[in-house]
Amino acid sequence: MAHTEINTMTPRRDAQTTTFFERYEEPMARSLQVALLLFLALIFFLPIGGTLLTSIRTIPDITQNGAWAMPESYQWENLSTAFFQMLPYLKASVIITLPSVFGTLLVATMAGYSLSRMRFRGRIWMFLIIVSLSFVPVHTQLIPVFRLMSNIGLHDTFLAQIIVHIMRHIPFAVLIMTNFFNTVPGELREAARIDGANEWKIFQKIYVPVARPAISALIVLEFTWIWNDLLWGLVLTQGADRRPVTVGILSFQGEYEIAYNMVASGAVIAAIPTLAVFLIFQKHFIRGMTMGSVKG
Repeated sequence: MAHTEINTMTPRRDAQTTTFFERYEEPMARSLQVALLLFLALIFFLPIGGTLLTSIRTIPDITQNGAWAMPESYQWENLSTAFFQMLPYLKASVIITLPSVFGTLLVATMAGYSLSRMRFRGRIWMFLIIVSLSFVPVHTQLIPVFRLMSNIGLHDTFLAQIIVHIMRHIPFAVLIMTNFFNTVPGELREAARIDGANEWKIFQKIYVPVARPAISALIVLEFTWIWNDLLWGLVLTQGADRRPVTVGILSFQGEYEIAYNMVASGAVIAAIPTLAVFLIFQKHFIRGMTMGSVKG
């Protein structure tokens, strides 16, 4: 009896056969991407390199040779001089920034948990109102906030700056924490409720440890934004001992001339704390920014 043999083998692609895209276009696209990234990195680091060079030069060298020339001599003492002159401003920035970051995280974490896991009437509208406050231009708030702090006797105090920073940054932090808590399985809360845990215990013992990546990301962002703030430091302060480091850099600017090397040295010193915070929390930074971006 004749029978036909059926070939069940699927046709295999010849290993030597490649498409035009795989051979030419894909490597070219990757090369263009790398070149673009290197170009953007150069643009980003060029001002930083110029600031570093300016910080260790003398005023005659900058005046005669221009801002982008290589130093004739390296004046490393500029950094130490700027550090001791800016020390009061650095202390003020620490006093302002640390409570502001802590207060923002405390309120945003509890509010994010409540808006994500607790069901009550008006929850969605409350979330939308809080988030919409982040779109209010800061310049429209300068005069009302200044008059409010003056009327209640808080102008030219650390407390006024701390309150303003917390209120300004709560909407964004609530958005991040709410979206992050939406990604946490609800079964964790239900299991804890069955075991007899109250709402505070569930929040403190389960959700806060789980939210460590999002909290780390917010620490980096909030610390950077508050530390580098200049506007509120100018509006809400008068005394040098209560002005942040960003305002302190302006102290190197005289009435008729600017000490460019000292301004650059102050900028380098002011950038070190934010860089240190990022290096400490970089392990959780990217994860915290991406986990709360989508739900599921």
